[in-house]
Amino acid sequence: MITAVVLNWRTPDLTIRCVHSLADDGVPLERIVVVDNGSADNSFARFGEELRGAVLVRLEENVGFARGNNIGARALPAAAYLFVNSDAFVDRPGSVERMRRALDDPRVGVVAPRLVNEDGSLQPSVVPLTTPAVAAVRASGLSRLVPNRFQPRWSTHWDHSESREIQAANGAVLLVRRETFDALGGFDESSHMYAEDLDLCWRARRLGRAVRFVHDARFVHLGAGSSGGDERDPGRAERVAAAEAAMLSRNLSPARARLASGVVAAGLAARAIAFHLLRRPTAAAEMRASLRGLRAARREGR
Repeated sequence: MITAVVLNWRTPDLTIRCVHSLADDGVPLERIVVVDNGSADNSFARFGEELRGAVLVRLEENVGFARGNNIGARALPAAAYLFVNSDAFVDRPGSVERMRRALDDPRVGVVAPRLVNEDGSLQPSVVPLTTPAVAAVRASGLSRLVPNRFQPRWSTHWDHSESREIQAANGAVLLVRRETFDALGGFDESSHMYAEDLDLCWRARRLGRAVRFVHDARFVHLGAGSSGGDERDPGRAERVAAAEAAMLSRNLSPARARLASGVVAAGLAARAIAFHLLRRPTAAAEMRASLRGLRAARREGR
């Protein structure tokens, strides 16, 4: 038995579509928790009308991704929790069950599916955890040259063609065993938004739990839809970089965190210069914003 948790913030159309896709894939409505994260619009009223049977939780203010999902999980305990961004939808029938079967292996604590764009193309989601060595490979610009079999551990250009154990995944959709979730205390609520998924994978692995990628479980993910933003927005890039820097400081020793952050900063600066010289102002602005977020987090000691 699983509980699906869908967090809504001013995206009722997407949330309703997401819930319907889960129900169509076999998740009973009464096992789906919809958490309205202080939307201050007509979201909650629409859910009452259009999602009858689902468990609805209304929060008075936006408490962030981590706390909102933790509240949703506590509202309906189960053997495992399926956390789904409101802009993610089942794309292949049977995907939820394929993810659930991955938990038949008692070593597995976290399961991630294959994510695709609306046109069916791959949306890379499997990532390595950022150690100083991984940061150096990615900052060098040579990460695309890493052979595919080593990509999941060293870079983000893996072809996602097989189910296997991975280090981490961007969590538009994550299934987490309850035992693992409880042992971790859920998502880390020190972050309001971004990097909570990677942090969860990192901490699960430290507990000895495996993270599993299931390539034949497939979801469409719009990207930034659940946060109401633009993936190329410099402000978003700055916030993501700050959150990821804070995550490094929580999961690495102080010395290794500083080293990894320094290498990442060098790579961002080099890319910003390169994009400027190539007359790609949008990409250059995104790199500069990421660098600002990283530096701000380091100054604040996060």
